Amino acid sequence: FTTLYVGQVQYFNSRFSKDMTSQQVWCFLPTTALLFLLSVQTFAEVMKSVSDCDRFLLDQTPPHVPGILEAGRILDQDRYKFICQTYGNQRRFVTLYDVRNRIPVFSAFKFTGEVYGRRPKSVWKIEPQLEDPNGDKKMIPGNGNRTYNHQAGTVDYRSNRTFDRGHIFPSSYASTKADKMSTFTLTNVVPQAESFNKGSWNKMERCTKCVMEKYCVNSSGGTGGFVVTGALPSSSSTLNNRVNVPTALWSAFCCYSAVAEAWIASGHWGHNVQDESKHKYLKTETLEDLQHRLRRSNSEFVIFPGSKCPLTTTVTEFYAEMKKKSCLCPPTILDPSPSVSGPSHSHRLMLLFPFFLFSYHHCVF
Repeated sequence: FTTLYVGQVQYFNSRFSKDMTSQQVWCFLPTTALLFLLSVQTFAEVMKSVSDCDRFLLDQTPPHVPGILEAGRILDQDRYKFICQTYGNQRRFVTLYDVRNRIPVFSAFKFTGEVYGRRPKSVWKIEPQLEDPNGDKKMIPGNGNRTYNHQAGTVDYRSNRTFDRGHIFPSSYASTKADKMSTFTLTNVVPQAESFNKGSWNKMERCTKCVMEKYCVNSSGGTGGFVVTGALPSSSSTLNNRVNVPTALWSAFCCYSAVAEAWIASGHWGHNVQDESKHKYLKTETLEDLQHRLRRSNSEFVIFPGSKCPLTTTVTEFYAEMKKKSCLCPPTILDPSPSVSGPSHSHRLMLLFPFFLFSYHHCVF
């Protein structure tokens, strides 16, 4: 933009300086500067199609969400809205938003590694076009005392000691400071149980981030992992009698790893309740298992449609390599298989076989 602004001044001088005095030329510059400043305002456009913001989706394809988003098309366009979340005149991620429940269905983004390592101070923002389709495209700071019709506001979370404003696209995954600032919009959060947000969910985000940093590296050395995170709405639980409190949160990532020479992927699921222990970790799941949790009746939920993402493997084998204390990966692989939690049904039958044999020989029928 600086180059554009200087170019505008140079063009103006060459074009009009012969006909204007030096004072008149310099009087024009504040107007040019104002136009430049207006051009870098923050905005987030509400769209009917995701095609204008598909760079954050693997293979430019959104998830298949039964009854909501099928074949890339929103079935109820009055209720669900695509928001191309844009900050500083640059698109950062995409959100599918539910204006009735006032929470996101999901946010999708591309992880490219962290450049700015701190959580920035930022005001919570709202999306004007959700209130008025003809409204301003700019993402603006929310009015803390206003109740919005089609989205959550700061007032909904006020005087609440149970739920955090839980990021769907986490600030910690964003690359630059501006990227991180863009995540602080109320169209990218849900009411999340406080200890769940700060506990097991936070551990999952940190561990997954470490895995992506090390393994989502292409042959050119660049980092790139596609992440989709969403919420499963409850049937009746609300915050401030307005904002749906989801029953669970879920997250999945997929990337091609030049390190592993293969596509890798994993998913996570967590019930939106307070952690019962500070030592709790979420189980890493296959995409197949996570999608089975999210399916509706006989309709499949597909997180990365048409992709090469593995459905039946996870990245738990890499956890032992995540040595940094900040990674917070599970100390052991969480697998509630029969070999860990106790003998299986068939194993128990084998243990009881001698008793059955004894009964057969010694009991009177």
